[in-house]
Amino acid sequence: MAYTYVGTNIPRPDAAAKATGRVQFLDDLRLPGLLHIAFLRPDCAHAKIVSIDTSEAEKCPGVVAVVTGRDCRFRYGENMKDRLPLAVDKVRWIGEPVAAVVAEKLHQARAAVAKIKAVYDPLPVYIDARDALKEGAVLIHEEAPTFVHLPGMEPVPGTNIATRYTLKKGDVEQGFRESEVVLEGEFNYPFGSSAAIEPHGAIAWFHEDKTIEIWSSSICPFIVREDVALVYGLPICDVRVHVPEVGGCFGYKSDVTIEQTVAYIASFVPGRPVKWVATRQEDLLSTLIGHGIRTRIKIGAKRDGTLTALQTTILHSTGASMDTGIHVLIASTHNSTGAYEFPHCRLEGLAVYTNTPPVGAYRGYGHQESQFAMERMMDRLARALKMDPFVLREKNYLGPGKVTSLGERLWESNGNVKKCADVVRGIVFSKPKTIAEDATYWYGRGFAALMKSPKGAPFSSKSCYLKYNSDGSVSINMGGAEVGQGLRTVVRQVAAEALKIAPERIRVYTEIDTQFSPWEWQTIGSMFTIQGGRAILRACEKAVAQLKKTAAQVLRVDEDRLVHDGDWIYLNHDPGVRVEVAKLARGYTYDDGVTVGEVVHATADARLPRQSNPNACGQGTMGITYTFGAQACEIRIEKATGKIIVDHFVSCFDVGQVINPRQIRGQVAGGVMMAIGATLCEELRFTPDGKAVNPHFSKYRFPTIKDAPKKQTIEFVETPEAIGPFGARGIGEHPVIGVAPSILNAVYDAIGVEFSEIPLTPEKIKKAIEEKGN
Repeated sequence: MAYTYVGTNIPRPDAAAKATGRVQFLDDLRLPGLLHIAFLRPDCAHAKIVSIDTSEAEKCPGVVAVVTGRDCRFRYGENMKDRLPLAVDKVRWIGEPVAAVVAEKLHQARAAVAKIKAVYDPLPVYIDARDALKEGAVLIHEEAPTFVHLPGMEPVPGTNIATRYTLKKGDVEQGFRESEVVLEGEFNYPFGSSAAIEPHGAIAWFHEDKTIEIWSSSICPFIVREDVALVYGLPICDVRVHVPEVGGCFGYKSDVTIEQTVAYIASFVPGRPVKWVATRQEDLLSTLIGHGIRTRIKIGAKRDGTLTALQTTILHSTGASMDTGIHVLIASTHNSTGAYEFPHCRLEGLAVYTNTPPVGAYRGYGHQESQFAMERMMDRLARALKMDPFVLREKNYLGPGKVTSLGERLWESNGNVKKCADVVRGIVFSKPKTIAEDATYWYGRGFAALMKSPKGAPFSSKSCYLKYNSDGSVSINMGGAEVGQGLRTVVRQVAAEALKIAPERIRVYTEIDTQFSPWEWQTIGSMFTIQGGRAILRACEKAVAQLKKTAAQVLRVDEDRLVHDGDWIYLNHDPGVRVEVAKLARGYTYDDGVTVGEVVHATADARLPRQSNPNACGQGTMGITYTFGAQACEIRIEKATGKIIVDHFVSCFDVGQVINPRQIRGQVAGGVMMAIGATLCEELRFTPDGKAVNPHFSKYRFPTIKDAPKKQTIEFVETPEAIGPFGARGIGEHPVIGVAPSILNAVYDAIGVEFSEIPLTPEKIKKAIEEKGN
């Protein structure tokens, strides 16, 4: 269907301000009387705190307060209250704050921190969940079974298991008995960092009237507000959270993390704001990191390629606290089927405490890790069956009438993975494979199908406040955080289409202030377009209904005979009988001053219909809407060094309806590049005793422009989503999901060597080739 504004390349309203440096980020804020925080962090990852001596620090110039956790006994956390603002009695990871200095200047705070003397009694360190699960392992959280947590989360007493999730569909044992081919494998997706361009930070201010004000580069300010209010026994309305412009997120600025610590410290200096912005090393080690998922997979099939059974175990090294670990675990587990239907499956996920930074939301939300395993196994299964891998996949794709692991029956409007696969296949595999004419390179091609459902709590909602102005322009206030993804642009285009006015006449406010912004759970999980878009449409419908109600009084006709057409409301059979929308915005005023009608403004919210928590079998309506896609690549491997060169990367997603072509292509291109980094070079590494090997950008290897694909092709299929705004669905995270398996499948195609973990560095390839040659 052709639209006027949806599907067009309107400019981003924030582009000029960002390009010219006029945008104010958290670190740009200057509040009166602002104080600065510096933290003492341990030199060991797991230890009892023997003593902390702050006497010398307290004497340092500029110091206003020195704070430790000795008097703090409250725990916090959105999903499980297993975090302390400052360490008490023991430390559990290398980046955990042990003490804090508040000073007039940041350099004074840092100098004073260096004077604090802490003594530790080391305990065994567990970086990998497998070690933390061993018999006799020291407990990282001895009190875990007593922690307040969400329903369904059950720490296992006497172990380091923070929670587990099990999903059963059919009879997996029967499924494997029916199988004629059974394969098993284990795949590892190690720790990584979101590493947004802006480090995380927060400012907290305890006012003299007992209210608390917080500024944070967070994407969940309403959750922060509620958690802080709970801790200090305040009405929620007495806690106010602001979110200035956010310089990137990719997941790790979600949940309640640093805000409680900064607020706790601010409570020691009431009347003055205190500020902490992470150094790059702190940003890598003291906020949320990603991945840390090992997938064990067993897959069964008939000789004709029909998939019969799947058993997976997702082992999540969740770090020193749960944070979003529970949501990542569940998403990774129930989506470990990938884009395929299995009649029988048992999918189990274990979140295990480890002595690393807390592992939480990261772009992809657990999907890329488990589907990395699935897509590698599908290629292996095709070879075992001596089948074309495309034929094997096509025989088992999810689609209309098929049932997901969650027990949800799909409809036509859920999208079409086969169409995406056909597009990608036609671009990459329709021509003969490149064969080197010299001895310089090996060449390979690889493919991966994928699917992702939005991830959010069943109660999660997007909200919109819309107001008509007296000139017919429109102001919209959303509770979603603009983190660079283009949220403001999507809002403008959806509203412009619904209201039939130019996007330039719509102003979108996303500078969140919880006192005035409409409530939203979190801006995560690729949910904003579909959920936020629905809220916008509902608000637009309400506003138009108000306009028509007033116009009906003015024109003395029934409302159902009126037509809204942007700037006018007119009579359906006589467009000459009309009234201007601008004259209705504040009610209609006659020449004698008498005014009729209402001020036109509307609020609306939207959540995914019928979304539920998992039942006793781990199933439920937890997906609702899905985005399917396919990705493929053509690579070269340099024989002399083992270096992988991505010559061509192709992506195709069924997005329902493209809202802004330029913006969605940017999302895909950036996501592919981010996942190429995870596949080829990125890994946050720790020594056996828990120290970070590469906690800053000089050693944490990011992809550069030299690592980018020589060519990227991006295509879209548009199967309208029934519940999406103008048929659109989410796409923010999906581009990262199929990158690793498609590249590793291409590596096997090139050199015939199996790899089951990333990053796939030149050294690993060179070593494997040498071993194969021997």
